Amino acid sequence: MSNPTPATALRYHEATKYAPATIGNHPPLDWAAQPASFKDYATESPVRLAAFLPHDPNPFTGDQPGALAAAPAGLSLAGLSRLIYAAYGITGLIPQEARPTYLRAAPSAGGLYPAELYVVVRDSSDLFPDLFPDLAPGLYGYHPLQHALVPLWEDAGAHQALVQACYGNAQVAAAPVVLVVSGVFERSRWRYQQRAYRRILLDSGHLIANALLVGPELDLRIGLTAAFCDDRLNELLRCDALDEGALAVLPVLAPGIAERPAWAALPSTAVPAETGDTLAALHEASRCAIERPRLPAQGDESAVALHAQHGWSTSISLLGDGLAPNPLAGRVFTGICDRRSTRGFSDATISAEQLARILAAAYLPEEVRLHAQPTLVPDLLMTFVAIVGVDGLADGVYYLAPQGLELRLVRADVSRQALGFLCLGQELGSAAAAVIFHAADLSAAVRRYGDRVYRYLHLDAGMLGERLSLAALAEGLGASGIGGFFDDHITELLGIPREQAVVYVTTLGVPA
Repeated sequence: MSNPTPATALRYHEATKYAPATIGNHPPLDWAAQPASFKDYATESPVRLAAFLPHDPNPFTGDQPGALAAAPAGLSLAGLSRLIYAAYGITGLIPQEARPTYLRAAPSAGGLYPAELYVVVRDSSDLFPDLFPDLAPGLYGYHPLQHALVPLWEDAGAHQALVQACYGNAQVAAAPVVLVVSGVFERSRWRYQQRAYRRILLDSGHLIANALLVGPELDLRIGLTAAFCDDRLNELLRCDALDEGALAVLPVLAPGIAERPAWAALPSTAVPAETGDTLAALHEASRCAIERPRLPAQGDESAVALHAQHGWSTSISLLGDGLAPNPLAGRVFTGICDRRSTRGFSDATISAEQLARILAAAYLPEEVRLHAQPTLVPDLLMTFVAIVGVDGLADGVYYLAPQGLELRLVRADVSRQALGFLCLGQELGSAAAAVIFHAADLSAAVRRYGDRVYRYLHLDAGMLGERLSLAALAEGLGASGIGGFFDDHITELLGIPREQAVVYVTTLGVPA
């Protein structure tokens, strides 16, 4: 097995649980010490991408859309510009006295935006001589205030180093351009302390989901892997491992058949660190070493048993005779740009058909005319749905069997008051029509992937949560992801062992 003592993830998760007795013990925030939510690169030669955006007026130039904004997407600077903007661009601004808050395409806990985005460009002149005429091979940082790429290392060796860090992943090797997502720990730790690692991973999952969803609409094929040698990739990005760490790699390619071999997830191989900083200890323990780890054995019994152990007494298929397309289909870019997290719900109900299309957008996207979406560790996340305001569906807590979009009743007694309590007393929980919980058998997952599985589970949950939110907003409903909750009380509600991990919560309802 990969990790000699794969318990760091379990210890971290237990140590960062919220409980009613201790939730008020956190020290007050030092607002003067809040880190900036982006890197303000200094450069005289940025590669400006704003003119390719179709907004009227252009938020960066103030101009009306011109010829560049009408340029076709695909593998081009126009396609890359729109992809990056939909993933993590600035889509709004809240003026404030100290400094403005910049709202991004992907939601972030507390508006802290701990993720960073890098771009690695391959030398593709032999295949695509005019692909990126203004973008030399090399490593670039993304500057969101300018919607521009800042050269950090203009050398074809950057892509070669990335391929080596990803153990020769064929998709990464073939991609003319690759996005790399990292997390800057202190941006989130400033507010959420040790639990920040959970938030950083979920937030990174949000922006990854945006890129994967919008890619096909831009005539792009986006790959996904979180299997890489941390030391090599962090060295390429010039990351100080104590402050920032790479989390995911997204190769950007033309439509076609996926290249092989490619790995989305591999077990960690690092020795756990001896440190009192539980966040740093988990990130260190979840590293992959220079030599590629062996793929885990398939057919893990916990994954096979997931769909057989919950709620066989009542089974409701939401697929029926087929679902109408989700309104997000065909307008993903616009939906992402218009997205805002819902701040409050009314007590109105939603329809079972709306809930079905929203859940399908996350789990069976092709059923609602969206494109298939990659995942890191399939079948390791469990999903439960608490229903308190869905027309045609009885109130209760249901296990969701994703393959057939089946709801299987776990318990019939659930109240809005209880759901609000679980979400740290937030009205978003008590007023929602449905609350979706993602959980995992963390011990079984760690046995298979080592401590690194903690990254995979939270990145996957963030992707699912973002698809749920975008699909709900496209339906004219509201949605909000919640990363702060009373962990052990939720496992009690769901009827799963206390040792299992609650990963993420998404609330759905009618906006107030």
